[in-house]
Amino acid sequence: MKSKAFLASIALLTLLVSCGDELSSNHKQGTPVSDRPSIETGETVAVASYLHRERGAAVLTSFEEIAQIISNDLPTASYRTIPLMEKDDEGSAVNVTTRGNLGRPDIACGLGPDFAGIDSRINDCFQKNAEKSQWEGFRYGASGESTWKLVSRSESGTEIWLDNRTGMVWSDIVATANWCKASGNDDLPAGTTTINCNDLMAQTRTCQDLFIEGMGSVIIWRLPTRGDFLQADLDGSRFVLKPENASGLWTATMRAASTGRSEAWIYNSIDGTLTAGNLTTERQVRCIGAPIR
Repeated sequence: MKSKAFLASIALLTLLVSCGDELSSNHKQGTPVSDRPSIETGETVAVASYLHRERGAAVLTSFEEIAQIISNDLPTASYRTIPLMEKDDEGSAVNVTTRGNLGRPDIACGLGPDFAGIDSRINDCFQKNAEKSQWEGFRYGASGESTWKLVSRSESGTEIWLDNRTGMVWSDIVATANWCKASGNDDLPAGTTTINCNDLMAQTRTCQDLFIEGMGSVIIWRLPTRGDFLQADLDGSRFVLKPENASGLWTATMRAASTGRSEAWIYNSIDGTLTAGNLTTERQVRCIGAPIR
C-alpha cells in the first residue's frame, strides 16, 4: 500500500504540472511547446524535459517526465530513458530534420515601418513563406527543442528568428571581429588583465550598434552570453539558424581560468561545443536581441 507521504508527493507533482508554464499544454493533441511560457514566482518553473524521444512525440515538461516515471506510465515507444546508439546523438539527420533540410525561407518579409509589433512581422513572414517560416521542435527535433518563428528576411537572405521559449530573437552572422568589438567592451587594463579593450574596440560595438534595414529600433541587441548559446542550443538553434564557419562565434562570457583575463568562450554551432579563444583574435559574431515592440 502506498504511504500517505508518497500519495502527497504525487498530488504535489500533479499540482506543479498543472500550474507550470504553457510547456505542458496541449501535449495530447501533439501541438508544439508554448510560444512564450509564463514565469512562476518562487523556485518552481516547469521547463522542457530533454529526454530522448521519437520525432513527433510531445515535448514533456520535466514535471511530466517525473510524474510519468513515478506512475510507471512513460510510453517507452516514444520516450527513452536508455539511449539508442543508432539514434540518440546530438543532432544528425537520423533523428533531427533541420530547417536547411526542409528548405530555407525564400521570400522577403517582416521588414518596413508599417508593422505594429514583432508578432505582426512574424505573421507577415508566415503569410509569405508558409511552413518555411517555422521550425517546430516537437515535429522535427528529438529531445526538448522549442518552436522557432521567422521574424524577418531581407531580399539578400538575411534572417532573424524568434526562439518562442525564451522570447529572444537571433540574428544571422553580422560581422567578424575581436571580442572587444563584438561585446562592446571598452575597458582599460586594471592590473589583472593583459588586454586593452579600449584600443581594440576602436569605438565599434558590433551588436549594440547593429542596425537591420527595415527593422528600425524595435530590437535591442547584445552579444550572447555562454548561457544564451547553451539555452538556444537546447531549444534547437543549430537546426534553425544558418551555421557559421569553423572559426566559431564569440560569447560575452570570459573564461574564468584564463591567464590575465585574456580569453572568452567561443560557441561552435556545427556540433554545439565550446572552446576558449584569445580576445584579440577575429571570430564571427551573431547577436541576440530583446524585442521592445
